[in-house]
Amino acid sequence: MPIHSRLRPEEKQGEILREYLNIVRSFRQYLDKRGLNQRSKDEDPERRLKEFHSSILTCRGCSLYRTRTHLVFGRGNSGAKIMLVGEAPGREEDLEGRPFVGAAGKLLAQELARAGLRNEDIYIANVLKCRPPGNRDPLPEEIEACLPYLKRQIGILHPRIICSLGKFATQVLLSTQQGITSLRGKPQLYEEDIIIIPTLHPAACIYNPSWGNLLLRDLELVKRKLSG
Repeated sequence: MPIHSRLRPEEKQGEILREYLNIVRSFRQYLDKRGLNQRSKDEDPERRLKEFHSSILTCRGCSLYRTRTHLVFGRGNSGAKIMLVGEAPGREEDLEGRPFVGAAGKLLAQELARAGLRNEDIYIANVLKCRPPGNRDPLPEEIEACLPYLKRQIGILHPRIICSLGKFATQVLLSTQQGITSLRGKPQLYEEDIIIIPTLHPAACIYNPSWGNLLLRDLELVKRKLSG
């Protein structure tokens, strides 16, 4: 009897995902050996990120350019295997030009450390690069203008794992209307060999401290997936 038939549905899904990723990984290794992989080993993701950052600094793709202090591009290790994606910059992020430097960022840093994830493992960005006034929800036209920038960052970094922080980032990346409480902690295939693991936004954990353990649990899952 095939092993898949003896597994529960969620176990079967995980086993199929693991098998698929192993196939993709083996195929990439085959292409690398023969010099056929489209991703050149001479590519410099740090340089490409800096060039891309410079190219969008004066973006006027939506009305948010009128109220921003800084365009908040991203921060972290350009060789990171984990990419964290949030919703949009807040007040502190807009002032400093760096994502997750306010209260939510401090909580996130604390939970990342507790989960055993290092700064060099991580790159952080948001779906929107400019702060919506009053931290309101992003508008459809703002998402349309900014999402290609995020996808370009993902393409340059090519992380092994994307950890989407909160409902908004998760729904945008997965093109779903499902709530974050039903999606969090459940790995899904984003594209090719990139896994996305949704979790709660650290800002939500500030207002609901009991969710802190769920955030930590999901980050520990990210750590385990990164370890193989």
